[in-house]
Amino acid sequence: MPKNKTNTLVFAAVLLAAASCRQNTDSQLVKEKVSVLQPVASSEKASDVALTFINAYVTNCNKEQGALRVTEWVNSSKLATVGFKAALKKAVDEAYAEDPELGLDADPLFDAQDYPDKGFELDSVDDKDNYVVVRGKGKEWADFKLTLKMVTAGTHWLVDGCGNINVPVAKRVAR
Repeated sequence: MPKNKTNTLVFAAVLLAAASCRQNTDSQLVKEKVSVLQPVASSEKASDVALTFINAYVTNCNKEQGALRVTEWVNSSKLATVGFKAALKKAVDEAYAEDPELGLDADPLFDAQDYPDKGFELDSVDDKDNYVVVRGKGKEWADFKLTLKMVTAGTHWLVDGCGNINVPVAKRVAR
């Protein structure tokens, strides 16, 4: 610590200036981090995320006991957007309000009553509009196709639509 008054004032001014410079630098770094969007990780593909999502759902549906209902499963998925989760809940709630016994007459993610229990594989990708079409594995399910809508969220792909939820009729596979 400086011993005389002049040195103390100079020392205080230097500390104040250093603290001010440090503070401005930090706030500029934070602003830059917030304003710069990171591209989707080059190793991550929309089609891989779509397949992981739908095949995990197939695994859930194949469980003899303990399978989650569609809304519970989607709500627990880190691969689905908040908008997709909300649209699914709305569709299910509206269906049960209209018909409390039956609700939806098909699984909304599969857009069908039955599904390929061996899972799905990639059929095609629309990179322009970010739609992924998958088809059932095995000969008996090769014609069963399903469309998933993909969006980017920061550095990751997420599912924003599947089956008849958040997928326009024109993009759905005809049954």
